[in-house]
Amino acid sequence: MVKAMFDGKKAEYANLLQAAPIVPGAVVSKPLINSDACKVIVFAMDEGQSISEHHAPFVATVHVLDGELDFSVSGRRQRMAAHDWLIMPFDAKHDLTALKPTRFMLTLLK
Repeated sequence: MVKAMFDGKKAEYANLLQAAPIVPGAVVSKPLINSDACKVIVFAMDEGQSISEHHAPFVATVHVLDGELDFSVSGRRQRMAAHDWLIMPFDAKHDLTALKPTRFMLTLLK
């Protein structure tokens, strides 16, 4: 696992769009913090890139920063764009595809 950018022991700032640049034909992830309470990761996905169905053993939120996603949670499909936010319950199956180059922030609440 890549080391998180921050340890949470002091106030720090980041430009989330610069932290995870779009890479042609790829999905990029950049951990921001990984603590006992939560894990925060910024993802960058090129248009057409997907993350197949999976689940996390935590409550999770997704905040779209830019671009557009086709996101499915527990069989319910939703188009998400910049500034959209969702919360997923513990262990919810989900998958996603970038409809445009997209960046989003995933927060796992441990």
